[in-house]
Amino acid sequence: MTQEQFDSLAIFVAVAEELREEPFFSEDNHDKLVGEKTAIVCHPAFLKSAALPFRKIWMPSERCAFRKRNGTGGIRDLVFRDYPDRQLIGGYRYWFYEDYDKELTKQPTFGGATESNQKIIDLWLNTQIAHTGPKNPAKKKHWEFELADFDKCATRIGRAKFEFLFRISLRIIGGIYISFEEKLAFPLFRSLLKQGMKPGFEAEVALKYNPYPNSSTNIIVDDVFWHLSRETMEETFERLLARQCFSGLQSFLRGLFSDKKQEALACVCKCETFDAMLKASQAVRLGKDSKAEGRLLCRSGTPTGYAQGKMNFDVFDGRMVRFHDDSEEVFNRVYVDFRTRLFELRKQQRQGNKWQEW
Repeated sequence: MTQEQFDSLAIFVAVAEELREEPFFSEDNHDKLVGEKTAIVCHPAFLKSAALPFRKIWMPSERCAFRKRNGTGGIRDLVFRDYPDRQLIGGYRYWFYEDYDKELTKQPTFGGATESNQKIIDLWLNTQIAHTGPKNPAKKKHWEFELADFDKCATRIGRAKFEFLFRISLRIIGGIYISFEEKLAFPLFRSLLKQGMKPGFEAEVALKYNPYPNSSTNIIVDDVFWHLSRETMEETFERLLARQCFSGLQSFLRGLFSDKKQEALACVCKCETFDAMLKASQAVRLGKDSKAEGRLLCRSGTPTGYAQGKMNFDVFDGRMVRFHDDSEEVFNRVYVDFRTRLFELRKQQRQGNKWQEW
């Protein structure tokens, strides 16, 4: 790998790490479409902030582009060419080539859109985020998208649906970039560092000055939108349970504790394992063929987002619970992960009274 290629890889790593920190790509972002005309989305500031690093990886002309024009070249090809573990890299080829390209050409299955995900992203980036159309009419033929194109789509699809489609496309493709950096690009970069390669000045600066500073920079981010640095324990508990990967645990706790949130929180904080939590809450496990006398409160077969499987369970009156298949084992792992993340998030909270800082 040449020095120039290594620097491009380093810049990609820096930009992808920035993308990972963007609130828009957080598991706490729950953009969704409600009915035919309404979209519930996170603050526009998060969307614009995320689009900046995304564009650096998306645009073929950028130095750290995931892929260049016609789908060849770019960081993707560089990593797949030079990754030392050929067996591992072969296992990922489908996901970052065929599957990625399918996501670009895929058309939404709802909303009346006929445009591909790629065109929806290009329309937004080139007319709303980074550009506002060609400034020089003489060069108009070289510019693929104009505000008129955006307006036609927004009118035909509906403004709310059109924005929702863009946000979903951005999250899917951006998520692929983040995954690629984590699984392949960063390990290769780290390996080359150990072999003695050093980033040039531009790449070193890109790695050094991430917009999301760590504690060593003496910069405190005061979040004025989500107020994540000033949450109560109960608010952090609710926010974490609302993530898709913990939705099964949320349903179970709501059924078990009959929506008594404070009791559920106290029990989770006290008990390190799922089994201990069941005992502390005096839950009664029912066998596969056992009949519950009380009414059914909750039933779920929720995918966890993990490779372990689904959380298939029933919750009845009297805190009687039944687990199907290997769901209790899945609960054990998810529960421990949830508690770990809960206490990690609590450590990020600011201490003290803001009134006293005046």
